[in-house]
Order: sequence, then structure tokens, then C-alpha cells
Amino acid sequence: MHNLGQIALPLALVAFFMYRRVRRTVGFQPYRPRRLRVRIGIFSVIGVLLIALGFLHPVVLAADAAGIACGGVLAWFAIRHSRFEMRGAELHYRTHVVIESVVIALFIGRIAYRFLILARSAPAVASNDPNDFQQFSRDPLTAAIFFVLIAYYVGYYVYVLRAGRKNIGG
Repeated sequence: MHNLGQIALPLALVAFFMYRRVRRTVGFQPYRPRRLRVRIGIFSVIGVLLIALGFLHPVVLAADAAGIACGGVLAWFAIRHSRFEMRGAELHYRTHVVIESVVIALFIGRIAYRFLILARSAPAVASNDPNDFQQFSRDPLTAAIFFVLIAYYVGYYVYVLRAGRKNIGG
């Protein structure tokens, strides 16, 4: 019963964040340049830090590059299918629903994958062996998915900022 309390709060927080991500990803979103710039900055800083850590493990660095390439392709498709429209006095944007669904599936899949790995390694983590924690910083699949998301969001948000300025007229 004690373990249920330790798991319930993190799962509730993850569910809340996933709900917010889905709500912000699907459908028309209001054009908010400042919010987009902040997100671009955050994703860029995270990307630079993860690439710096990737130099320690060449396999992870290759996964980073593959993730950036896949994220760039996904952003390209999103850009090609983006639509802008004025709703009242406010500009809104969206991309194709399939692209939005792929991004959400990657986000949720990455979280589910990490929870599965953590659940399987719980006995090893309890042993407090420092080598058990190193596996989390060397996972090429997680690194690739991170960079798919980072490249997608940075590329797509840069496009939305530029296209939004053109649609507003300034």
C-alpha cells in the first residue's frame, strides 16, 4: 500500500502534463510570439546540453543526429500542412492532425518507455550501484526521440513565428 502512494502522485502529474500537451498540440492554437520564442529557447538549450553529453557516448551522438534528421523531416511536413486563420482579432495556427498525432504518440511513448525501464530496473536501483544509473544517460532510443521532438518543435515554431508575422502584417 505504501508503494501505491509513491506511484500515484507522479502518475497523476504525468497524466496532467500529458493532458496539457495534447490540448496544446491538437487543433488551432493562438499565435503567441513571446511564448513561441521562450519554447524555442528552452528546446535549443536542452538540445545543446544533450548534444554536449552525447559526445561522451558516440552511439548516443549518432542517435542524436538521427533524431534531428527525423525531427527536421517531421517539421517540414508540418510546415507544408500548416494553416493560419484569424479568429476575431487573434491569429491562430495548426498543422495536419496526423502530424500532431505522431508528435503526441512520440511524447507519450517516450514517457511510457521510460516508466517501463524504471519499473524493470527497480530492484537494481534499490541496490544503489552507481553503474545502474549510467544506463539512463546512454540510451540511444530515448536520445533519438528527444531530438525528434526538439528538432520538430524548434523548426516548426521558427516557421510559425515567421509566417505569423507575415499573416499579421508586421
